[in-house]
Amino acid sequence: MARAAVLEEYGRLVLRSFPVPDPGPEEALLRVELAGVCGTDPKVFHGQLCQAELPIILGHEILGRIEAIGEAAAERTGVGVGDRVTVEASVGCGACALCRRGAPRFCRRVIDYGVRISAARPPHLLGAFAEYLFLLPHTSMHKIPDDLPARGAVMLNAVLSNGIQWVKLQGGARPGDAVVIQGAGQQALACTIAAKECGAAPIVVCGLRRDAERLALAREFGADATVIAEEENLAGLVADLTHGEGADLVVEVTGDPAALAAALHLLRPQGTLVHAGVTGDGVLTQLPLDVVLFKELRIQGVFSKGSEAILAAIDLLASRRYAVERMISRVYPLAEAETAVRAAGNELPDFYPIKVAVDPWL
Repeated sequence: MARAAVLEEYGRLVLRSFPVPDPGPEEALLRVELAGVCGTDPKVFHGQLCQAELPIILGHEILGRIEAIGEAAAERTGVGVGDRVTVEASVGCGACALCRRGAPRFCRRVIDYGVRISAARPPHLLGAFAEYLFLLPHTSMHKIPDDLPARGAVMLNAVLSNGIQWVKLQGGARPGDAVVIQGAGQQALACTIAAKECGAAPIVVCGLRRDAERLALAREFGADATVIAEEENLAGLVADLTHGEGADLVVEVTGDPAALAAALHLLRPQGTLVHAGVTGDGVLTQLPLDVVLFKELRIQGVFSKGSEAILAAIDLLASRRYAVERMISRVYPLAEAETAVRAAGNELPDFYPIKVAVDPWL
């Protein structure tokens, strides 16, 4: 059988068809329902984060149903044909210490669907911008409820799960903590939800003048205050809200080196900065390290998420406390995947989406 997929080749995305073999004992075939377009996808497309030989099938935010599965994979994962699942994009060797600790994203032999694996490798369909995704051995997948709307379900992995990983599991947010989130995009909104679930207060979200719609949604998701960076004094507001103490946690998701440096001045002594914004250019940022020293600050880098965060995100999404599907600004057909990627990179005139996705069956 042949399955359509969109490949990155020579600076453009092209639609191709590929033959797909039946899965082996530890493999599976997924019928893709919806694929989210991550903020890193434009960087991969433009060669800033490309970590595999071209061609690549993009797409690592994966929602779908099991079309076929090998006996060993079914026993290991507990899923079967017809199950609706979210798929973890990082696939490790399954045997090293990092894989055993539940962190396959750091495995020396890791591959990432849609990012760090070439579509030249058989069986080729190794990214989610496709009708079907071939799942290799050691792939982790998790059942999700059938009644969740697709636009909400596609947000849990990696957007909502990243927020939980970064704010709760690695940021250590606790009830009553003052949390500042620098940025107003999809990851910032997920971090807002995670902070609210941790009982943090106050929660402050900082965006730009063009982020009015996003900041309004941040308030609906639990932000106590929002700031327009060009017009308001973020540091002054944080000082007022914390009675001069400073924030317990700052989550920086913009990738702006200036924002990263400014974040250190927003923190109280022994506060935590979570650095989540990808710059994609490899430039070393000059940080005021004396501030880190004298205030005994902790800088926590974060990269993706683990299974614990995904399982928590599934429970949170199932509660329907947050209409995360409202972050989806537009869904594109597979043939328009390049437009979707450019939209996610804010390259289209008069369109500033929070989140876009690709539906291979439109």
